[in-house]
Amino acid sequence: MNQIGVVTVDVFKTADNEIRFEVHTDNEDVLPVSYVIEDTLKKY
Repeated sequence: MNQIGVVTVDVFKTADNEIRFEVHTDNEDVLPVSYVIEDTLKKY
């Protein structure tokens, strides 16, 4: 198995106790995976 990229999720808590996140990728090959993660996290 060969690694093709890295997806990182940063999680933040605002002053209003809301959870925010940022999804980052290290290259365009893993963008589709990052989109799935971001869409899933938006549901919560």
